[in-house]
Amino acid sequence: MPRRYVLVLVAVTLVVLGAGLLFTAVSRVREAAARMACTSHFKQWALALHNYAALFPDERGTKKLDAFPAGTVPNSVLPPEERLSWWVPVLPFMEQGAVCDQFDLTRGAGDPRNAEPVSHRLQWLVCPSSGEYDRGTHEWKSAAPLTHYVGVAGVGPDAATLPLGHPRAGVFGYDRRTAFLGDFPDGVSNTLLLIETAQTPGHWAYGGAATVRAFAPDMAPYIGPGRPFGGWHNGTPVLFGQRTHTCVVAMADGAVRSFSNATAPEVLEALATVAGHESLPADW
Repeated sequence: MPRRYVLVLVAVTLVVLGAGLLFTAVSRVREAAARMACTSHFKQWALALHNYAALFPDERGTKKLDAFPAGTVPNSVLPPEERLSWWVPVLPFMEQGAVCDQFDLTRGAGDPRNAEPVSHRLQWLVCPSSGEYDRGTHEWKSAAPLTHYVGVAGVGPDAATLPLGHPRAGVFGYDRRTAFLGDFPDGVSNTLLLIETAQTPGHWAYGGAATVRAFAPDMAPYIGPGRPFGGWHNGTPVLFGQRTHTCVVAMADGAVRSFSNATAPEVLEALATVAGHESLPADW
């Protein structure tokens, strides 16, 4: 091969490699910024939930329960998926009291009387990596207001319906409220509160699987594209090896962490329960 062709080939290769490295660097910066924004969302909602727990009275209004909300607004005549979600009573603690006040809490999310507040879109409930909300154009991609953040119900398909204290129950059950005093044998720092998901996100105002989800062992591994949780922070393009897929979570003590597709399913299952008494590795 003539020398000039070799030089041209080398030059083209260097340009391609340079462009690839630049694209990777830009992608990493963008993803890091989106993940930081997502982390900020989780911190705000975790704080809102703690403020709710500290200030909200029991059903009779006689004393403070110091408990997280039930997974759905209580309504004995509606199934969980038609009730209002736990997000609704927490809205005032995110300076959205005006929206909360518009709800008729005795009716479901699909009731005509709740049509106006249900139509509200909340930026803090969508992952910035999803592209759901365009901050430049202020436009939304989906027709319905969605949430990418859900409460953790525990382990197993029936986790949201289990009684308080069950070894597979998590913080959020459709009809149970988990209190700080006595309901966290595993410890609040070892219990998942919120987690993000890209899998069939639902409307934030609806109860059921739209806003409360569990870890189902037959769906493991849990984190990554097409998996039950995570799916937005899919790593950045790499020239060699595999991407790392991360998932942002909030713990019951208010701390915000990230797990990855390398996190063992058994660890996530142990963290999903409030009273499972599981053993966790030292470096989880």
